[in-house]
Amino acid sequence: MSPNMVGAVIGFFVGFLGYVTIRMVANRVESQGIGNEPKKTAGVLRMVALFDFIFFIVLGYFVGPMIVGNSG
Repeated sequence: MSPNMVGAVIGFFVGFLGYVTIRMVANRVESQGIGNEPKKTAGVLRMVALFDFIFFIVLGYFVGPMIVGNSG
C-alpha cells in the first residue's frame, strides 16, 4: 500500500472518531436544549463533524508520504 493510502486510512480512522464524538455532542445539545437555538447549533455541529471527517482523510493522504519519506 502506498504511503498516501496509509495516511488516508489513518486519517479515516482519526476523522471517524472525531465525527462520532462531534455528532454525540450535537445530539446532546439538541436533546437537552443547550444554548439559545439548540436545533441550529446542533445543525452547525453536524456540518462541522462532516467537514472534520473529510478533512482528516485528505490531510492524512498528503501527510502520510511526508512522514514515511523522513523516516527512511
